[in-house]
Amino acid sequence: MAESKGNTRRRSFLKYAGAGGAAALAAGCKERDRQGGSGFEGTVGGANNDGTAPPTPLSGNTIRIGNLAPQPESFPVGQSMWNSMQLAVQDINQNGVPGIGGRGILGAKLEPFSGNTEASPGTAQSEFKRLVQKKGCKTTFGTFLTQSTLQCFNPMKATRTVHLTTAAAGPKPGRIVSERYDEFKWHFRAGPIHSYDLARAELEFLNIYADKLGWKKGAALIENIAPFDPFAELLKPELGNIFDEVPVFKRSSSGTTNWTPLFDEVGSSGADINLIAQALTGTSAVKQWANQNRQFEMGGISVPAQIYEFWEEVSGACRYVFTMNAVTPQTTNTPLTQGFMKRYNKKFDTYPVYSGPITYDAVRAYATAMARYVLDNDMKEVPTNEQMVEALEQYKFKEGTILPEIKFTPPDADYAHEPQWTSMKETGVPVWQQWQVDKEIRDGYGVMHSFAPEQNKTSDYAYPDWIDYPSDHPANQ
Repeated sequence: MAESKGNTRRRSFLKYAGAGGAAALAAGCKERDRQGGSGFEGTVGGANNDGTAPPTPLSGNTIRIGNLAPQPESFPVGQSMWNSMQLAVQDINQNGVPGIGGRGILGAKLEPFSGNTEASPGTAQSEFKRLVQKKGCKTTFGTFLTQSTLQCFNPMKATRTVHLTTAAAGPKPGRIVSERYDEFKWHFRAGPIHSYDLARAELEFLNIYADKLGWKKGAALIENIAPFDPFAELLKPELGNIFDEVPVFKRSSSGTTNWTPLFDEVGSSGADINLIAQALTGTSAVKQWANQNRQFEMGGISVPAQIYEFWEEVSGACRYVFTMNAVTPQTTNTPLTQGFMKRYNKKFDTYPVYSGPITYDAVRAYATAMARYVLDNDMKEVPTNEQMVEALEQYKFKEGTILPEIKFTPPDADYAHEPQWTSMKETGVPVWQQWQVDKEIRDGYGVMHSFAPEQNKTSDYAYPDWIDYPSDHPANQ
């Protein structure tokens, strides 16, 4: 990647990951009217395995789709979304939808357009309207921050436009769809799993691994921002059933830059593990934890630690920090995971964060649902948005990179049109990634290894080398 482009991405990342990063993102410039380019590698779709030509009842149509992402040119979450949408579109236009082949969606060409939400709810709404009303996008994908998703609900309703969320985790959209289905059935979430399920996944993880890893006493510092409210609500009463003691459970300010007082409190409590949930403050917290050689381990949810460039940003201070994630450069969630990650890396000289593969899967799932609906109903025209709601509710997508199967929860679920997820143990998601040193994979740079769950494990958990553990601790076994 050109040095100038890398510097832009690093500057944007640092603005985001430091305190006040949301405001820094909102100050960025819009990127208007950018369409997806070509240049992705891939084989050209052709005949079916039996030699017959794939069906093309939608030939001659062009279907425009929009991407709503924060700073898609530079910010890793938004960049991963836009790059992955283009990759999915290129795959479909060249190879057709999975299981059918040909070109495009039964002959219809996909055309992607980008909208920069600037991580601002108001801008997300205006960009949604622009993509739908001015650019003619039939469907939109993306949105990072649940407030941005919710701001699109009324224009979604007014324009009867299907939107698939691929980066925001707040549970409220699914609840609204469930309670006011006829008005807001247009919204689906392809991922990530919502905040309550994220909390359930963390509790499942702790129930399985806390004792094995030697965590008897736990502390929690959860960033005081709205997306983490449901997470903290579910987590707080349950931690006492896992740890012998929970001496510290606090909501840390999103403006925190000096972590010494909070870390002093965690340290003096004797906690073995400091569970974190951080989006805006992750960089300063990680640096100070490592530089101060704190006598407790640290991890949980760290959005910055999910980003491949994080090792460079903090000069390796993230070693031993762990975070929940959807996928890593090393994991094999499904047979398609590594192929996607390697192609993305070859093209963009980095790896996507969670929003990338989710967006890639969402576009392909949408295209597959459309193709199946057209064929099953012997149609000759592109389905209406009303029909696409039916299609997305009806069909499963079995070619995912994160989960092997994508199926949305039904309208009568407590949280409708959400990704169906049961447990970490059953699905292998989320993975628990830890920054480690592994010279066999990459010398001089950290590796995002997964130590849990078992089916996605790529390395054992590593204990910080500066902590003085007792002789009977698992670190010394």
